[in-house]
Amino acid sequence: MLEKENEWPIGEDGLPTRKAARVVLIDESERVLLIRGHDADDPTHEWWFTVGGGLEPGETPKQGAVREAFEETGLRLDPSELVGPLIYRDSKFFFADRTRRQMEHFFLARVQHFDLDYSRWSKDERGVLDEMRWFTVSEAKELRTKAKVFPDLLPDLIEKWLTRGTDGDCVKIDEYNE
Repeated sequence: MLEKENEWPIGEDGLPTRKAARVVLIDESERVLLIRGHDADDPTHEWWFTVGGGLEPGETPKQGAVREAFEETGLRLDPSELVGPLIYRDSKFFFADRTRRQMEHFFLARVQHFDLDYSRWSKDERGVLDEMRWFTVSEAKELRTKAKVFPDLLPDLIEKWLTRGTDGDCVKIDEYNE
């Protein structure tokens, strides 16, 4: 059971549901920071994803993205540094003994390389987050052939943003991973 199960109130569809915000952090070497985590109840069920998490009451997606980036990495961002949202993802997935629904906004932030700081991870995060690593787009595409990366389109979108820039459009992704 998650320590903060109340972050997941039951939605209209009967599923524990929450809103979240994520940040696609890209460093000066055009690498993306990804986190490897696993299911609290099944350590063999693991995947890679971006920095971010559930919104707190009254928090905007940009505010949540900035807070989560600081809590998970130690990086202080200003909401004005975020581009987007560039992705809106509505996902249903099995985690911590039940199917859950998360609706999340993804923002992009270009950053200088920094030392990762794990000291603000919550008890829940310490129990399910395994590592953080920087990946080139090629490495992220290769990773996707061996492991789950969420959202699956992420390496392709990063490649597009790095080669053609962001056009301001928000890509909508529905992913249902039972």
